[in-house]
Amino acid sequence: MNRTFKNIANLGKYFRLSNTPPLFVKGKNEILYDTNNKKFIDLACGSGTSILGYKNTNVIKNLKKTLDQGITHLGPHFLSKIHLKYLKELSNFFLKKYDIFNFATNGTEAVETALKVAFHHTKKKKILYFTGSYHGRTGYSLSSSDMKGKNKDFFTNNNQFIKCEFNNVSDFTNKFNKYKNDLAAVIIEPIQATSGFNFVDKKFLSHIKQIISKSNTLFIFDEVWTGFGKTGHNFAYEYFKVTPDIVILGKSIGGGLPLGVVAMKNKIKNSFPGAQSSTFQGNILSIQNSYLFLKELRNINYLKKIKKLEDFFNFHRRNLIQYKFVNDFRGIGSMWGIEINNKYFKKKDMTNQIRATLLHKGLLTWECGIDSNVIGLVPPVVISKNNLNKSMNLIYETFNKLN
Repeated sequence: MNRTFKNIANLGKYFRLSNTPPLFVKGKNEILYDTNNKKFIDLACGSGTSILGYKNTNVIKNLKKTLDQGITHLGPHFLSKIHLKYLKELSNFFLKKYDIFNFATNGTEAVETALKVAFHHTKKKKILYFTGSYHGRTGYSLSSSDMKGKNKDFFTNNNQFIKCEFNNVSDFTNKFNKYKNDLAAVIIEPIQATSGFNFVDKKFLSHIKQIISKSNTLFIFDEVWTGFGKTGHNFAYEYFKVTPDIVILGKSIGGGLPLGVVAMKNKIKNSFPGAQSSTFQGNILSIQNSYLFLKELRNINYLKKIKKLEDFFNFHRRNLIQYKFVNDFRGIGSMWGIEINNKYFKKKDMTNQIRATLLHKGLLTWECGIDSNVIGLVPPVVISKNNLNKSMNLIYETFNKLN
């Protein structure tokens, strides 16, 4: 075995599903191909980023034109015509309630920006976050995340970040009242994807908004996962009928390239300068790809497609929850999770063993859940009905052997 393949074998330790993970070389729509030309149906969607799938002809054709112009990056201090065109698209079509946008290289960096803005704007020092939350793995984003995992020793002063029980009105009210004089922001994921697609209760969300509106504490929605249609609405704040002060965007917004955006209300405009900057912030290729991605979403009537995905998964929900080892099958739009009861098998890692079996059969799924016990199903919106049915048949086939 040569050195290259030794290194690939070593990657298996980190891949978790296989000692010899597939090496993908090309893709088209919802299908990926490995070095052996084996087909895989992708229900992991690049951890929620590639909702248009792979090799979209319109996007690729126009992105090549950008490359031909010769400018791929200018740094964070200069703008191109592409930036202005993109900001107009964001403002006019998607985020009409927001006036200020700041670029980031990814969702985590966008979280960092949003929290720094909150500190600048309010002149306060504390952040309130929720159990089950995940906002990233850098300083402030990790400190405001409950799911720290192996990074639990690497976060900022914990006294600055106040943890509150998710969907607990009493706990929120008590902690908000206790810390409100020093509370810069409340940050929440309306749907906690990483912890297994846990939904915020609408009444709880309304309660938060009502209390915050009487203070100068900012309300921040982390829509890195839920943005751009995955809930069946452009954004989750539309579904929950609550308008936050700041919306954090990532993953899907880049159309498969790294990008994050912080959308802010006009009242915050004088509190931002210098809060966050990085070398590749506003990268031209990422911005242009996102612009093309947004246009393509509109062209294909993507919200209608996502509604069909929701109907499909809802139809199969009643079958999946009949399995003795399935605790729940929950979701909305195009983001769903099968919660596995690992105790049924008396094995902690049974969920990943199931995912490994599905991978061997040619189906990619996403790992999530507080105990990594949820199989995430996040198909691209362009997935064919045939491959959607085939995916579910592979799941049934695997589950029937376990039941």
